[in-house]
Amino acid sequence: MRLKIVTLSTLSISLLTLSACSTLPERQAVVATYANQYQTSDSYLAHLFQPLKQSHPNQTGYHVLFEPTKALATRLQLIERAQDTLDIQYYIWDNDKVGALALEAILRAADRGVKVRLLVDDNNSKGLEPAFRTLTQHPNIQVRVFNPYRFRNLRPLDMVLDLDRITRRMHNKTFIVDQQVALIGGRNMSNQYFNAGESYQFSDMDVLLVGQATDDIMASFDEYWNHDYAYPIADLNRNRADRLSMQSLRKQLEKNWFDNTVEDYLGILTSSISFDEWFNENLPLEWVNAQVIKDSADKIKKDASKEQHLNFQMSTLLDRPKSHVDLVSAYFVPDEQSRQIIKDFAEQGVQIRVLTNSYKANDVPFVHAFYSKYREPLLAEGVQLYEFLPTLPYTISRSERKKLFANQKEAKDGFNRSSLHAKFMALDNSQVFVGSFNFDPRSAYLNTEIGVILDSPTLAKEIHNNLDQNIMSFAYKVQLDEHGQLEWQKKTENKTLTYKQEPQMSWWERWGLKLISFLPIEGQM
Repeated sequence: MRLKIVTLSTLSISLLTLSACSTLPERQAVVATYANQYQTSDSYLAHLFQPLKQSHPNQTGYHVLFEPTKALATRLQLIERAQDTLDIQYYIWDNDKVGALALEAILRAADRGVKVRLLVDDNNSKGLEPAFRTLTQHPNIQVRVFNPYRFRNLRPLDMVLDLDRITRRMHNKTFIVDQQVALIGGRNMSNQYFNAGESYQFSDMDVLLVGQATDDIMASFDEYWNHDYAYPIADLNRNRADRLSMQSLRKQLEKNWFDNTVEDYLGILTSSISFDEWFNENLPLEWVNAQVIKDSADKIKKDASKEQHLNFQMSTLLDRPKSHVDLVSAYFVPDEQSRQIIKDFAEQGVQIRVLTNSYKANDVPFVHAFYSKYREPLLAEGVQLYEFLPTLPYTISRSERKKLFANQKEAKDGFNRSSLHAKFMALDNSQVFVGSFNFDPRSAYLNTEIGVILDSPTLAKEIHNNLDQNIMSFAYKVQLDEHGQLEWQKKTENKTLTYKQEPQMSWWERWGLKLISFLPIEGQM
């Protein structure tokens, strides 16, 4: 998680001068593989979508997945229907309920003959490394780890010796099935992204893509998969004996699948969506012009040109707004260039609305320390600021909630903790960006990211109207009072509450964040 990076970066700040050499492990020669080496034209998904693609040449059909249960059901059901290939890339893949459900489905797909390429960032792979290593015993599964730590059991040592490399992470999330359907967005493969977290839930968003954009996402996956920073997991810790046999792994995953199918989460998923009916009859794909924007994998090595950076592509491919911009980002720390762009737009009468996390909702308090520096000047320039509430009302039924949280203490009015994780932007009821990119220095200059620009008035209007109607039900409105001081408004069922101090923040947290904001680490946020 980002918290781990920021904390270790801060602790290591006095040791930056020691970062003099690369600690990359030795990498064995590997044979490059590409999506187009595999034939998928006879697959179920190819037959399903080929007529639609032929009717919309050079366009992309999309469907947005807001609801977390459907987002997970779609992934699991797509794996079930894969017949030829699965190419999957994630920043986080946790050793939890959701992570195990997906791995079990992937293993059964490989048993059917599906060729699986799984690429994970090494910052969060430690918990599943034995399982990943065991999976590669299957002839149809390859697992690679991106930008690996050399000291597998003493990772802070990499931070000390090679901080500049280690702090750069592959933040991409791509999920491609039979070269026909792709998912991208903000969700990682972990409980809290699908309403199954024990302590908090992320509010997030994915987009399912068919057509031209899928080909571009496949090309991006191939680039990362064959990059010299993508290591076969067998190359790491080669002297360590695998402690988990394939038979043991199968038993563990099958038990997790059975338990969750019969007793818990998957029952909710399968009852909430009929995949065949949805895909065969009712899938509401809208076909539009779309452009995939992505960082080159060489950004990790600082070898990518500015044209190969997602933020440069975004600035050149998005239309100049004339009326309004709705920006939603889990982490929002505008750099000098972004501040100037926002100021120019605001002076030209463009309404700019930003939704990000409140302090209590933010899973990385360090980021809030740097975001908060910009609230007053942004508000003074006419920007509308909203901060996500740390506890949201329930969005699922009481019976479903009981199944999900039978052994957990429920908050009185909602999940114990909620956090915004989505990253999207809508412009002028005409264009929408969706992806893994947060509007902060880390996404712009350190991490690699991917997203898509959809020329979709329908989706842009939906986002704008939804925020108009509902934003006060899940966010504080931040504004300046008559004395130019910050205040927060929260709408309740019967009235609007006004806070003169930042909600749910103690005096020592307030001063602590103020001190942190003076540290020279804003570029890490």
